[in-house]
Order: sequence, then structure tokens, then C-alpha cells
Amino acid sequence: MSDKPESTGSSATPMATTPGEEAAPAPAEEKTQPFRLRELAAKMAQRRRRSTAAELTFKRGKGAEVRVPLERSETVIGRDPMCDIVLAERAASARHARIRRGPGGFFELEDLGSTNGVLVEGERVEKITLLDGDTFQIGDTRFAILVAPVVGEEGGA
Repeated sequence: MSDKPESTGSSATPMATTPGEEAAPAPAEEKTQPFRLRELAAKMAQRRRRSTAAELTFKRGKGAEVRVPLERSETVIGRDPMCDIVLAERAASARHARIRRGPGGFFELEDLGSTNGVLVEGERVEKITLLDGDTFQIGDTRFAILVAPVVGEEGGA
């Protein structure tokens, strides 16, 4: 028989144990909560000194494919000559859309209040996170993003 008193109710606090007995493990904290995924990805990328290299490819009609590296934290697409990527078509607004690079290497596409919108799989979107191979359309121009992880030069992988 045990000299330990029996528990008579449920309690949230762990009970003391005698030598040789194991205590029940405390519930683990959930670390993959959807609202925290970007934050965790950013921390992991910094910890591993990882970054991402990306380029945007696009082609209008039967013209040649154009490749633009996404090296800046922000790339603006539109008809205005001051945009980073200038589209010479009426369906594009002066400042149509923006692609932002987040701290974890994410790329986010945002419509800047354009008249004709940004289409992803035929649906108009206001804001979306772009993944490798994703495509979107502005007017008659179809864009694709190519994203690849890059290991930092400081100390390698």
C-alpha cells in the first residue's frame, strides 16, 4: 500500500510525486498557430541566415519573356514611368500593384486600388502571399514568381 493520500477531485495543478514516480507531462504549448506562422518563419530564416532570391517573369501577348529580379523590399507595377515594372497597356493603372518582401522571405502582392484589379486564377484579389510558381494577371500581362531559398555566405549552411 502507498502512504500517499488519494486525490478526490480533478485539479489543474500537478500533484507532487514520491521518489521513483514520474509526474504527468505538462501540456505542450502549440507553436504552429496560424496567426504566428509568418513570425516563426521569419525567426527561423534569421536563425539559419537564410534568405530568398526571387524573380518575376512576364510576357505580353506573343512577345519575349522578361525576367526581373525582385531584389528590393518593394516593387511597384503600373503604367507610370516611375514604376519599377512599367506596363504599356490601357488596362493597367498608373500605380497598379505592389510586391513586398517580408522579413521571413515572403512576397506579398497587393492591389493599389486599381480600376481593373489583379487576377489570381481568374479571381480578383486585394492582397495575397505569393509562393514559388504562383501566377497573376494585370490586364493582358501574365506574371509568374520564381522563389528559391539561398543560404547566407556567413558560415554556410
